[in-house]
Amino acid sequence: QSKQFQNWLAQVDTNKFQIRSVHFQSVDMFGPTKVGFIKFKADVVDKAGKFIPGIVFMRGGSVGILAVLNCQGKKYSVMTVQPRVPTGRFDFLEIPAGMLDGSGNFAGVAAKELEEELGIKIAEKDLTDLSGLAGCTQGVYLSPGASDETLRFFSFTRDVSEEEMASMNGRCTGLISEGEQITLKIVPLDDLLTVADAKTIIAYGLYQKYLAV
Repeated sequence: QSKQFQNWLAQVDTNKFQIRSVHFQSVDMFGPTKVGFIKFKADVVDKAGKFIPGIVFMRGGSVGILAVLNCQGKKYSVMTVQPRVPTGRFDFLEIPAGMLDGSGNFAGVAAKELEEELGIKIAEKDLTDLSGLAGCTQGVYLSPGASDETLRFFSFTRDVSEEEMASMNGRCTGLISEGEQITLKIVPLDDLLTVADAKTIIAYGLYQKYLAV
């Protein structure tokens, strides 16, 4: 009954794929009732009976937010620094991001993540849908050979003083109940291309194409 699995089943191209069975290998719960991550192996062939690899790490949809600050004629971005065990890094630098809650309200989740991770309250209407501007209304796949995860990108821009920006830099945020240990870091906007995080680079590229002036 999980939303991400239902969505996956609905979008499978049954004219090309034949799914003969699905073997669930693990399910990670987010709390007592919410399904988080699903790992399964699907026995899949094409219409000619040729085997197709079907190992899936299922996460569902997510959002990423590029927070742009204008200060004294220069542009900066608010980044998060946090432990990311799969990378082996305790201080992984990336834009704020979060998983969807099953409602399909991308902008609402993006606004919620901004408040939780950056401490910035913003109305949904003030967010710019970067993915929509690019025509990727369903989001982009970050690792299509292994995961169903899609990411939608949003941005917002705010004019701030040097004092306001300094008060954000180094601030500790995140939800303790979800194991988040986040420190904010202010980075010059044009430095984002050097960040070893795909969603950060994609968000920067979309911003430069559609919003940069």
